Amino acid sequence: MTPIHSLCLLVTLVACTQKEITNENNKSTTMNQTLEWAPGVCAPELYPVEVYRGDFYTETDWLSIPNGGIVEAGWGDNGMNMDRGGIIPDSFSITYFAYMENKFYTGKFALPKQNIEKLFREGVIDYGTKKYETYYAMIVGMAPGGVLVVWMQTYDKQVEIGRYQASEMDLDWEIFNPRIRVENKNEYVSGVVSRRTAAVSNFKKNGLMLGLWDTYRIKYNWRPVFEFPKGSKVDHIDMKMYNGEQELLWGDALTANAIVPRAITWRTNMLFFDETGQDFGADIDFDETELFEAYKQIFRNDKAQDGELVFKYNDNRSSLIILLRNKTEEIELRKCKISIFKRTK
Repeated sequence: MTPIHSLCLLVTLVACTQKEITNENNKSTTMNQTLEWAPGVCAPELYPVEVYRGDFYTETDWLSIPNGGIVEAGWGDNGMNMDRGGIIPDSFSITYFAYMENKFYTGKFALPKQNIEKLFREGVIDYGTKKYETYYAMIVGMAPGGVLVVWMQTYDKQVEIGRYQASEMDLDWEIFNPRIRVENKNEYVSGVVSRRTAAVSNFKKNGLMLGLWDTYRIKYNWRPVFEFPKGSKVDHIDMKMYNGEQELLWGDALTANAIVPRAITWRTNMLFFDETGQDFGADIDFDETELFEAYKQIFRNDKAQDGELVFKYNDNRSSLIILLRNKTEEIELRKCKISIFKRTK
C-alpha cells in the first residue's frame, strides 16, 4: 500500500511572547518572538476534496479557512496561503466536498486551546538557525469517511492536536459550484475523478480504505538507534510519520534519545559522519506493508513495551541494515529504499 499524505490547513497568529529557552550549549536565553499563523487546507494524494467554507474562531472573532480549488497533495503536507490573523482559536468549522465519495461533509468542533497556547509558547530550537522558533501553522487534513485531523507545525516539528469526525450533509450543488448546473453535477464529479488515474486505480483495488488514517495514528514506544563504527557520529535524524507528525532529533534531544510514544515513520533522512570525518546523507523510504507487519509482530505480546528502530552499516559500508527490535527479538526490514551519498562542502 502506498503512503498517503496531504496538502494541509494552516493558521497564522499575531502575538508577542517572551520566552526563556535553553540553546544547544545549555545557555539560557530570553527573546521576544512574534507569532503569526495562516489557514490552509489538506487531503491525501488519492482523495481530492474541495472546501466550501470554514472558519477558525473564538467567541468574538474568526479567521476564514480558504475555499475553492481541489486539494490532494498528501497527508500531513502543508499548503500555505496569504491570509493571516491574530486569534488563538478555540473552535473551527468546515464544510467540504469529497470527490471520491461524491459527498458533502460538515462539522463544528472544539479545539484544545490551552494545548495550542502551550505549544506556541514552547516552540522549538530550530536546527537550521539554532534559534528559538515557534509554530507558524495549524494544519487540518480531511480523509475518507469524514475523518479530520489537526496538526501544528514548525520547520522541524509537526504535532497532532486533535482528531475529529465530520458528518455527511446535503448542500445545494448550485450554491457550492454555481458554474455547474445541478443536472450536470454527476458528469462534472465523474470528470474530476476520471482525470486522476492513480486515484481511480487505487479505488478499484482498495476502495476508500476507511479506517486507514486511524491506523496511522497508533503509537508505540520506540526510538531510533545507530550502530555505526567507533568514531562515527550522527548529526541529526528527521522522521516523517504516517500520522502526519514530524520529528527532527539533533543536539541534546538526540543525545538523550528518549523512548517515547511515536507513530510509525514512513520516511527518514539523516546526516552522519564516519570515523574519518566524512559526512554522509541518507534517505530511507520504508515499505508500508513490511513495516506495519514488523511493528505488529514486535509489539504483539506487549503494546507498551520498548522498541528500537536500528540503523547500521552493512559489511562493505555501501548501504544500511535496518532492524526493528525489542528485548527478545528483531526483524530486518529488507524492502526499504535506501540512498546514501557523500556530502560536499
